[in-house]
Formats: sequence, C-alpha cells, structure tokens
Amino acid sequence: MKKSLTTLIAGAALAAAFATSAAAETLRLEWIIQGQFAGPLMALENGWYKEAGVDIELVPAGPDIKPAVTVAQGSDTFGIGHPNQIIAARSNGAPLVMVSQYGQKSVTTYIARKSSGITSINDMKGRSVGLWFGGDEQEFLAMLAKAGIDQGDVKIVSQGYDIVGWLNGDYEVMQVTLYNELQQVYAQGIKKEDLVFIDASEQDLAMVSTGLFTTEAVITEKPEAVQAVVDATLRGWQAALADPQKAAEVVVKYNSELKVEEQVAQIKAMGELFCTGPTLKGEFGISVLKDWETVQQILLDAKLIDAPIDLTKAFTNAFWQKAPAAYKTIPCAG
Repeated sequence: MKKSLTTLIAGAALAAAFATSAAAETLRLEWIIQGQFAGPLMALENGWYKEAGVDIELVPAGPDIKPAVTVAQGSDTFGIGHPNQIIAARSNGAPLVMVSQYGQKSVTTYIARKSSGITSINDMKGRSVGLWFGGDEQEFLAMLAKAGIDQGDVKIVSQGYDIVGWLNGDYEVMQVTLYNELQQVYAQGIKKEDLVFIDASEQDLAMVSTGLFTTEAVITEKPEAVQAVVDATLRGWQAALADPQKAAEVVVKYNSELKVEEQVAQIKAMGELFCTGPTLKGEFGISVLKDWETVQQILLDAKLIDAPIDLTKAFTNAFWQKAPAAYKTIPCAG
C-alpha cells in the first residue's frame, strides 16, 4: 500500500501541473465539473470565496488525477474526497485532514432488478455483482463477510464507469453512486420501484463520504484560508440545495456539455446524500468519529491499511465550529 501511494504521487505530479493558475489556492474536485460539486460552484459564481477572504480556483480531476494525491504532494491546496481516502493516505504518511464533511452516508448503493429475485445481501451466493476496484469494492465485500458469504461463491466483475454492462445483463447487481449512475438508470426509464437496493447503512457498514480536506501544513500556515473555504463551501451547498434549478444552470455555465435537467437530478441526489444523521439536527458539515471508526475497521479487515491510525488527527471540526451557524442547515425533504 505504501509503495502504491508513493507511485501514485509521483505519477500524478505531471498531471497536476495542469492545475497551475494565477489563483492563490486551488480546490481539486473529485471528477469533472458537474452537479456533484454544485456547492463549490455556487460559492465561486456568487463570489462567496472572495467575500470570505480567499482567492481560489476549482479544478477538475479524472481517472488519473486524484485529489488525495495532488493535495498530498502540494500541487493543490484543497480537495474533495472521502474518509477512506484520508485514512489510507495518513496510514502511508501523507498528513491529510478532513476539515468539513458533507456526506453523512455512503456515496454508493447497490441495485438489482426486482425480477432478478435478489432481495438482500443474503441472496448473493451464486449471483453476480459489478464493482469498482481500487478500494471502492470493500464496502460490498464487508457486507458479504457480515452475511457469512464467501467471496468465492459470488461472481465479482470489475465494472466500467457506465451502466452498459448491467443493462446488458452481464451482472445482476451493480454498484452505483446516488448522484450519477443511479440517475442514469432512471433516465433509461427504469423506475425506483422496479429496483432492489442493497444499502450498506442497513448493516452499519456504510463508508461515509464527500468532504473538504487539506493538509496539516496548510492548516498550520493558512488557517484563515481554510476557514474561508469551509465557510463559503457550506454557504454554496445551502444555496444549491435551496434552488437546484438555479444551481444546475450555474453548473452548466462551467461545463456546457451537460444538460440542466440532468444536473438538477444530480444536485437533488447530493441532497439525499447529505440529509441524514447530524445534518437533520442542524449540523451540516460536521464529521462524526463513530462513522470514521466504521470506515477504518473496513479498511483494516480488508488489509488495505496495516494498523489503525489516530482518527482524531484525520479530521477536525474546529473550522466547522467557527463557521456561521446560518450555513449549517440545508433544506431536507421531510
């Protein structure tokens, strides 16, 4: 694992050079510009980062550009990522720190057609599932283990970054993100009621997701910039979820290849990802130690990290606590 992280950091150095800009700081998104990042985009579009006191550029990522890598090696100041990435990086000596966490459930779920006869994880013996590898598969594998199903008894397929294989029947269960592939499934005319969802949260195995991170050095050297980015991003997400249509139009302004209606659906799906746990108590943006402990245990069981790390150093709520209380609530259905 240590060797692979070092290799990734070295390999990303050239790709990260594309992020250079006159902006004082950069925020590396986790993928291309899309509704998944409507919060930062709304904050940028409305000038809220500058208002908070920081000049920042949002830069996209891709299959070969990873925020955890570019931030760790200093090419970017901030990144969007997940607790499992922070834990893995710290276990390899990269001092990343989550400074605000938006997702309070797993970004992924697992779907099957009702017609498949699969009703839960307990039905997976002798069935097939498409997963993303490189660490993303561990949540599902943990569910199999908890259900007492040997991995060898399940046909596990490495799926691509599309839904074609599942649509063609190459595998019965598909790993999807709530805001992307699942929305693509719905766009094919497949209704929610025609699907079975295998959700890791039902087994207390969800790998919570999506937050803003930086490094220990940035926190020490530029605490004002960190606070500004935390504050403005919270504000941006609040505005995006209050008016998904307007936010989608902003997203498309920054990526004209997208369609507004599809981005509206993606932004609403992000709200679903956020609107649970502490968010429902008016604590949008906070990290919860218990959730991080769950993620770390999954990584340990999968032998993706050699030993536990000090999770109290992997995230901080100090900047969230200082953020304006008005930005810590978002509109949630019900």
